[in-house]
Amino acid sequence: MDLLWSLLSITCLFLQLEGYTRVIKPNTIVVDVDMTLSTPSTCRNVMLQCGEHGPSVYWQRTKQKIGKGSELTINVQDFPDAGNFTCHNDNGDILNHTLVLIQVTKNDRGEHPKQILQEISDQIYIKCETKNYSGVFECSWNLNMNPNKVQILVEAHRSNSSISCTVHDQDKSRAVCHELTYCPFQEELEKVGFNLHAINGPHFENYSSEFFLADIVKPEKVQIHKKDEGDKKVVVSWEYPQSWDHPHSYFPLTFEVKALKNKHNCDHEVRSDPRTPNQKVPHKGSYHFFTEETSLQLNHSTKKYIFCVRAKDMYCNSPWSEWSAIVLRDPGQQCWLKDYYYALCFLKHRYSLCHMWHLGP
Repeated sequence: MDLLWSLLSITCLFLQLEGYTRVIKPNTIVVDVDMTLSTPSTCRNVMLQCGEHGPSVYWQRTKQKIGKGSELTINVQDFPDAGNFTCHNDNGDILNHTLVLIQVTKNDRGEHPKQILQEISDQIYIKCETKNYSGVFECSWNLNMNPNKVQILVEAHRSNSSISCTVHDQDKSRAVCHELTYCPFQEELEKVGFNLHAINGPHFENYSSEFFLADIVKPEKVQIHKKDEGDKKVVVSWEYPQSWDHPHSYFPLTFEVKALKNKHNCDHEVRSDPRTPNQKVPHKGSYHFFTEETSLQLNHSTKKYIFCVRAKDMYCNSPWSEWSAIVLRDPGQQCWLKDYYYALCFLKHRYSLCHMWHLGP
């Protein structure tokens, strides 16, 4: 029997060395466990050490004594076997502790099932974005449970680079990272690796994402301006976001422009017009094109329409910014409407009704 136990211990130690257990931070061990019902349980022996203390040391878990000596070997097969293990001296003082967590590698739902974070899309749980090439990026995720019950640990890495990350204190659903040595004028040769450890009680899950900053750069919204030039002409212009990198000649943006009927929003799909815009908004339709310019002269329409602009990095297959939009309308028509309603109020001596009309552009 002693020989059998020795062989079993050696086998479990071999499994541990093969990667079934790992330390994710000081005093915290993760044990990988296959929980498929059709698969017989495999032993996971984990040795806990109290440090350089005598044989009088004893171990506790949930205030129950479970062993003596400076070393304790536990078998981990399911969540009840995990938890926080503390070692004590004769006076009951805590000398050391080890938190043992379980990561489910497989169960009846499949390989590496996830429960703590919500799935954004197919096997994607983390979304990372940056608004420029400063080396600062933000990653976000959604929790399936109360954030107060979940511990989130994040880290980011790239060879020969230092990246610091901080999780938001309140919602625990995003982290801001800064690559201190990032240079926006150099080509990225290696992707950033972002790792997230989620801990819920004894339950541990690992999530990861890899990306180039050029693939996740999303400019902030552009600012749109309108200037009337008389003769029913209007110039619509837009600016690069203030947070975008300089010089703009080295970091150019391309813009998507739409003019839509007032009943639509900017997400309304319009067939692209490969021709240069004819500087007139069609009365019965809309137009849509891409440009590097930052202004456009238009003829005023007799009806209201929505003018939309968004931007993206010209050279990268990265996300578009959010839409910016303004409502355009013929100023002559607006003056005519104001004069009409003011006259109506005057004739009926009901000046209070004027406040009921929205007469602005």
